[in-house]
Amino acid sequence: MMDLPLWARWGACLPAAFLAVLLFLDQNITARLVNNPRYKMTKGRGKDSVLDGMHGDLFVISILTGLCSIVGLPWMAGATTRSAAHVRSLSIFDDDGNIEGTIENRVTGASIHALIGACVFFSWPRMLLSEVPLPVLSGVFMYLGLTSLQGLELWDRVLGLFQDSSIASKTRWSSIPKKTSTIFTIVQICCVAAMMWVTKSPFGVMSPVMVAFLPLLRKLLLKTNLVDSMSLHVLDA
Repeated sequence: MMDLPLWARWGACLPAAFLAVLLFLDQNITARLVNNPRYKMTKGRGKDSVLDGMHGDLFVISILTGLCSIVGLPWMAGATTRSAAHVRSLSIFDDDGNIEGTIENRVTGASIHALIGACVFFSWPRMLLSEVPLPVLSGVFMYLGLTSLQGLELWDRVLGLFQDSSIASKTRWSSIPKKTSTIFTIVQICCVAAMMWVTKSPFGVMSPVMVAFLPLLRKLLLKTNLVDSMSLHVLDA
């Protein structure tokens, strides 16, 4: 690191700031999904401890990110799809499909990462994985992605676009006009599509700038009366 000229060290501050925002968002989104109250977990509910729940997760990730940056190792961040599928697989459901609780443990998480580490350090697990057909792996990833969508309000509102409101089940946002929720959902879909396009482009490091524009877009929705403040409060609750 000290071999870099002084101008290069200062020049790295701007993209580093973008990446810091990106890592924070990635980890925070994953932590919020995993620690969602609907899973009824004890972990993450310690009000008197700053190291419990999302604060503790972000604190550990920040230390690991700093150490990995110094020695040139890849950064660590929350794996959103895999983490959501993991906590859902540990959930206990009743006969109606509602979550009664979650089997909280450290065994499954440690086992998963031990297997990932085995694939890094040993050749035979990699050889075993190479025998799995690509369509099978794609199907597994597709299943993980679809199951992680369950319970997300954005996904529920997207499905609501194709449902008859007179016979659809009541939701928390059923009290607001259908037109308002439709406009808000379409705007969110466009934002997600724009984020994906920027992330996959050569300018992927600029994706935090897209996130910075979201509050401005929110104010624009209110100023143009496309979404009123009361409805936005219900959608945000």
